[in-house]
Amino acid sequence: MLIKKELEQIPALHFPKTTAKERQGKMFSASAEVYSLKKSGSVLVVDVFDTKSRMLKLRFFCDGVTYLICEQWPAVKWIKRKPGNVLGHGAFASTKKGDEIVLRFFKKSRSSYYYINIIESYINGFVSDIYSMRQRLAMERKYAMMKEHFAMYPDYPGDLPLFCERHVFDHSYIFVEKVINGSKRAVCGHCNKKFKIKSANSVLGHYGNCPKCGLRAKFRGSWLKNSSTDKACICIAHKHEGQIILRWVKLRRLYKEKKYYYKFEDYYKNLYISTPKGVTIYAYAYIPIMYYGVDWVRKQNGTLCSDKTFIYTNNLKEVFGEKYCYVDLQNGLINVGNITFTGLLNNLQNIPEAEYLFKMGLSTIASNMHIDDLQTGNSFSKVLGVSKQYLPLYRKFNIDIFEHKIIKAANTWVSIESFEKFRALKPAKYDTKDIIDLLERMSFEHFVNYFIKQMSVIKNKKLQYILTLYKDYISMSKQLKVELLRKSVCFPSNIKQSHDLVLARFNKVKHEIQDENFKHASEKLYSGMSEYAKGDFCIVFPRLYSDLVIEGQSLNHCVGSETYYNNHIEGKRMIFFIRRAAEPEKSFVTMEIDMRELRIRQLYGFGGTSPTPDVRRFANDFLRRLSPYENMERIAI
Repeated sequence: MLIKKELEQIPALHFPKTTAKERQGKMFSASAEVYSLKKSGSVLVVDVFDTKSRMLKLRFFCDGVTYLICEQWPAVKWIKRKPGNVLGHGAFASTKKGDEIVLRFFKKSRSSYYYINIIESYINGFVSDIYSMRQRLAMERKYAMMKEHFAMYPDYPGDLPLFCERHVFDHSYIFVEKVINGSKRAVCGHCNKKFKIKSANSVLGHYGNCPKCGLRAKFRGSWLKNSSTDKACICIAHKHEGQIILRWVKLRRLYKEKKYYYKFEDYYKNLYISTPKGVTIYAYAYIPIMYYGVDWVRKQNGTLCSDKTFIYTNNLKEVFGEKYCYVDLQNGLINVGNITFTGLLNNLQNIPEAEYLFKMGLSTIASNMHIDDLQTGNSFSKVLGVSKQYLPLYRKFNIDIFEHKIIKAANTWVSIESFEKFRALKPAKYDTKDIIDLLERMSFEHFVNYFIKQMSVIKNKKLQYILTLYKDYISMSKQLKVELLRKSVCFPSNIKQSHDLVLARFNKVKHEIQDENFKHASEKLYSGMSEYAKGDFCIVFPRLYSDLVIEGQSLNHCVGSETYYNNHIEGKRMIFFIRRAAEPEKSFVTMEIDMRELRIRQLYGFGGTSPTPDVRRFANDFLRRLSPYENMERIAI
């Protein structure tokens, strides 16, 4: 063990007696000595000097087990870093005696690999070995803990497949054969019982109920080769020796011999482990790792899985007791669909209103709300800030917090029928703000009817895409001073077509303004320049913004973007067109020049391809004609 007070008594070593030839090309020179100290024991001291100034740069102390470094002497601050990282790159010069002292201390023999920089190699190697050992031990402890934690998880509940059949998937399948005498032979994928069913009552793709088990089922041809696969995620809670542990499972339902079976795969684990300092939440995720495929990775303590999943409810009383924060989790979470379970547990502990909302059957809001989303009070309307007449709607659909914000923002009544249509739009969480903005200028019913129609017109697009089109359309129309009072203008029958028409007009008007700015700037931009021609090539100056746009479209690159236009008219990075002398009107190669440094930044032909050497020579000839003085005058405009 190194005792700092003892080390401070060791005087600095002398600069090593090396020859000028030995020091040639070496940034540092090192001396070494071994001291026998009363408390620290045998200690290796290496002093590293700057070769030119002979100033002491670093002192390294080592007892063979650990080490200490200081950069100033007497020591102001002790550090533990690799000497090479402190000093930077640079070879060491040292004496043969110093090398032998280091070799004897580390009990190493001289090798050709370390022959030139023995001291540097062994002190850096010693530190690297310590860090490697620490990393290895930390990794071993990490995997040992992971193995210990994973051993706490029992097998999946025996009734999990049946639970998923009844509470996760909203239907099973009835496999039907072809029509024989007006009826079909059928097999239920849930109960596996056989029966006959009338042809008219078993249209493929439609739903019915199994006459044997009563479960809702979808009719499917038994001759189809592709197995039906349904996917979902579920959260399962366990209790191990008083510790609550959660697992998130990906499940797949498949069919073999027309009978269902399940495959389960854990993808996230949270363990609430009690310690003397309180509860520590451990987290593990099964995720892709670069170069290694997919494996379990330990996440930072306290990281909770926030996925919305189904909840396995059959054992919640065993895990959490009859009551958790005064609520019955097991009965309250049956058939609630996807919710964030960890969010619910935390909110029940920390937000008093969460208990009230959960008991009212609003488990989804209770799971994903934030304290800032609520108002104070002791009733539905006071807590959520909406009419109590909405309670049936909230219960029927188990409204989440983002849907609640939209309902609250609506300036007209939201009926059950309208909300069913809204759910059919499948809005995402990040659509909330856009929807609220639009509800300021239209009723909720009008909103859902209009966007359902647009999604039927514009196929295979998410709501976010259509919302963006509509908002852009309104924004551009306002800038163009289009009269939006007419319903057919404000709500066009095909928003995609109307958006593209307005965009073309908007760009034309915008380009006219930019073209005018370009004309005013051109005189100063090209002051002192002349359009240059040599051999087979010539230089053409862009005169309008539309020239840049046409160049970009013709050569399939991005010079038409607004960034290049702004840089050009400011005189910072200017665009020049290289054309064939025989075809000066036809786009060929585009050049961008940094007018401050007078260097070519980009030189590209069609699709960003590199031009031929003769084009490059021509471009450099033109660059040499530009004057730095003229350039500074030009930038000053």
